[in-house]
Amino acid sequence: MADIRPFRALRPNKEFVDQVSAPLLDATSKVTSWALMEKNPLSYLHVVKPHLHFNGEKKNPAKHFPLGMEYLQRFMNEKILVQDTKPSYYIYQCIKGSRSYTGIIAAASVDEYNNNRIMKHENTLTEKQQEILEHISFFKNIGSPVLLTFPDSDLIDELIEQVIALKPEYSFISDDSLKHNLWVINDEETLKLITEDFARFNKLYIADGHHRTAGAAAYAEQHRKANPQFTGNEYYNFFPVCLVPFSKLHIYEYHRLIKDSRVYEPDFLPKVEQYFYTTPCGNLPFQPLKKTEFGLYFNNHAFQLKLKPEFKSGLSGVLENLDVSITEEFLLKRVFEIEDSKTDPRLSFIDGSKGIKNVQDIVSKHDVDIAITLFPTSVNEVIEVAEKNMIMPPKSTWVEPKMRTGLIIYTEQ
Repeated sequence: MADIRPFRALRPNKEFVDQVSAPLLDATSKVTSWALMEKNPLSYLHVVKPHLHFNGEKKNPAKHFPLGMEYLQRFMNEKILVQDTKPSYYIYQCIKGSRSYTGIIAAASVDEYNNNRIMKHENTLTEKQQEILEHISFFKNIGSPVLLTFPDSDLIDELIEQVIALKPEYSFISDDSLKHNLWVINDEETLKLITEDFARFNKLYIADGHHRTAGAAAYAEQHRKANPQFTGNEYYNFFPVCLVPFSKLHIYEYHRLIKDSRVYEPDFLPKVEQYFYTTPCGNLPFQPLKKTEFGLYFNNHAFQLKLKPEFKSGLSGVLENLDVSITEEFLLKRVFEIEDSKTDPRLSFIDGSKGIKNVQDIVSKHDVDIAITLFPTSVNEVIEVAEKNMIMPPKSTWVEPKMRTGLIIYTEQ
């Protein structure tokens, strides 16, 4: 049974919510993060990324975290952040154009992650997991819910529809033109209905936030070792999640970008053609529109790729047949000799949510030499890989909605 619980969130005063909450930007977005922080002294990024105040210094928790704590304490002292008095579930809705994503923010069990009932499809990097552990240990909170997905439920859908018909607690438009709504649920009857309905599910699945989940689990383990008599109900045995059903998720493709001069050598395309049929398709990047289609874009030329039957017939199981796995094996490894796509400095990634023109611009500016364009991994493929306890290649999915940091903060009760 899925063990989810309401909790007393630390969250922005309604007056400041659009200033405090911020997009959750990864480690490669330092310039963007600092730009947001410079213009907005109330951004929760000052708590998440205090090291950016120190002119490019390498992360140093002992030196940098105290500044982040100063921001957090000031936000609380000045009532910019206020903790709810009642345990609650939170309905979060993100609207992007005509597409909307709606989910329930709750606390999920570390034990269920440890026991593989909250299932993963990606590996985590020890260094990144350790950074998250250090941050949770110092600040005693988690400001960014992990995105989980679950089988569709008529009851949950009905409850959500009833709630979102009411006036939201928060409603604001962020700088990236997304609209965000949030409702607070704290009446006992509805809390009970939600908790009991989720208890029907044997498994939940991580859609986005593998490192945050692993960091939360490591934090719980740290506390348990220090407190062998723990009951299992302590706050550190849970972590914040946003639960969105299978049908309401959206997965974008994740294109591969490579800096490698071999793409200009005469034998480059013949190497590709050992494994793929190639079709020239003009001077604009090719956007695959169905599974097992791939694109190459380099030197102002685009090609459509299809894996040759003799190689396709040798693939077995869901993992080997993923488009990202085919790219990994037959292009990254065999053509570019990239053995570890997590660490090879020649390789970077761009998600399809930004549009194909971004791919064209990056290659045209010679920031990279070639783009490999892909069709997105499906939700069903993600679930099947997780069910089989398999691991996808890095950057296999760009899942939306992307949770904001500082909107709903899980903290000591």
